[in-house]
Amino acid sequence: MSDDRFDVLERFERLVQAPEPSFEGFLRRRDRKRRNQRIAAGVVAIAIFAAPVALIVATGEWSGRTQTPADIGPTVQPDLPDPIGVGLFGLPPKGAKLSTPERGKLVLSLGFGHTDGDSGRFSLYVYADGRVIWQRIIDPLTGLIEQRLTPEGVELVLADVLATGLFDHDRVLIGTLGLHYGGIEVRDGDRLVQLAWGDAGFEESIDSVATTPTPEQVRTLERLDARLEDLTSWLPASAWDDPELRAYVSSRYGVCYMYVSDGEPIGRLHVLDVLPAPVEDLLRRVETTQSYPNGFRNSNPFWCSVVSIEQARRLAAVMEGAGGASQTGDGGLSYDSADGSVEISLGPALPHE
Repeated sequence: MSDDRFDVLERFERLVQAPEPSFEGFLRRRDRKRRNQRIAAGVVAIAIFAAPVALIVATGEWSGRTQTPADIGPTVQPDLPDPIGVGLFGLPPKGAKLSTPERGKLVLSLGFGHTDGDSGRFSLYVYADGRVIWQRIIDPLTGLIEQRLTPEGVELVLADVLATGLFDHDRVLIGTLGLHYGGIEVRDGDRLVQLAWGDAGFEESIDSVATTPTPEQVRTLERLDARLEDLTSWLPASAWDDPELRAYVSSRYGVCYMYVSDGEPIGRLHVLDVLPAPVEDLLRRVETTQSYPNGFRNSNPFWCSVVSIEQARRLAAVMEGAGGASQTGDGGLSYDSADGSVEISLGPALPHE
């Protein structure tokens, strides 16, 4: 269960106002099980994500916003180490230096699938304080890596994204002409504008528009992906506060769990009863949010909580001791109950979560 697919772009319906972790990997692992079952049955079409919310069918083109990035000047080519082995997998060792500050305001997130599966998937998060946190899944597998931009660098990156003209409106692309799956959120003023394609669904706004892209718009997305995956190739030296590759070490971890069944949903307390006693006891005592995959309330709900790193260590020790635990590709831990009816995912929380 180490082959995750997409850890940036699925968004779940908030039932409370408290922030909740984006444990899309948790749902991806569930969906991967079902996908494997479909493959075994000879089904050709593979669903990469949980079924998205039905789209409002529409046609038309984007308005051609023509923002132009500032002159970026000479680029910097820092002597950076190979990213393999830099990012953290699993819980950090005791005494490890934690990434600070703990929280941050998200201004850009990107996830780009380069195949129909996980191979080569890239995700990136940029924060107002300058932090850039990114990860590549397979080809190579990096773990979460952190760098830091200056305020000028953040503005240059945002200008480069907005200058594409693709973010005048929340949009879902249909008939994506060779794109696999992915999505981008970018802050424009006081809101995050969303663009998604494939079946990587954000929690769509009520006015989200489904749009068929032109070949040029597809090429624009591919060019944008290439630039965001290699910021050091075009940003000037003045854009970097610290280009060095460092592991992102979170002080907070999120745990999500759900009952795995196509039958009638069951309540949270019944789900907890299936878990090892120490896990059940801890999860009963922490603040919890309930959500549904892509907002479908007729499906089984899942529950998420944010825990401290010390609580995460206790959970991981119990889960590993009980058997059925495995490392995930995004640096977390996945656990199946003894009878396979409950799945738990434990992973690092990002600054905006």
